[in-house]
Amino acid sequence: MRSFRRPKPLFLISFFIPIAVLMAMLVKPLDTIRNGQEITLATIPLDPRDLFYGDYVILDLEIEQVDAELMEKNLKKKIEKNEIVESQTVFVSLEKNKSGIYQAKSVTQDIPNGIYMKGKMAPYIEKWDESREPFVLIEYGIDRFYVEEGTGLGLEQQASKGKILVRAKNKEGYSILTDIQAKE
Repeated sequence: MRSFRRPKPLFLISFFIPIAVLMAMLVKPLDTIRNGQEITLATIPLDPRDLFYGDYVILDLEIEQVDAELMEKNLKKKIEKNEIVESQTVFVSLEKNKSGIYQAKSVTQDIPNGIYMKGKMAPYIEKWDESREPFVLIEYGIDRFYVEEGTGLGLEQQASKGKILVRAKNKEGYSILTDIQAKE
C-alpha cells in the first residue's frame, strides 16, 4: 500500500509564484477599468489590419504632439541644453474643452493634481515649418485599438473624412482604451 506524501513546501512555492506574478499583472489594468475616470481623446488613425490579431486601428493621439510652450520651464531648458538624451518620463495634465474632449494643459516632470496621463517624451523639440508652433512628441502606450473583425477598414474610411474619437479610462496617469467612434 502506497502512502500519500505531502508536497514539499519548495514545490508549492515554485508552483504559486508564477500564478501570483500573473495575477499581480492584472491588478492595475482591472483597477483602472473599474475605478478610472472616463476621458475622450481626439485621434488620427493610420492602419486597420494585423494578420495574427485581426482588425485594429493604429491611433495617433492629438495629445502626442504637445506644444513646447506647455512644458514647464526647467524641462524645456534641459531639452534646449541637450541635457536629456533619451526618452523622459513626463506627466501631461489634461483639461476638458467645450466639446468634451480632453486636451493637454501642461507637461511636467512631477505628478500634477487633477487628471493627467503618464508618458515618455522624446528628447528634442520638433519644428516642421513656420506655420506650426514647436512641439514635443510624447508616447502614452495606447496607440492601438482592436475592433470587431471586418470593421477596421470601415473605421479607416470614416477617419479619412474626419477625425476619430477615443474613449479611455484613466486612473493615476495610466490609461486603457475602451471605445472608438467616428467624430460627429
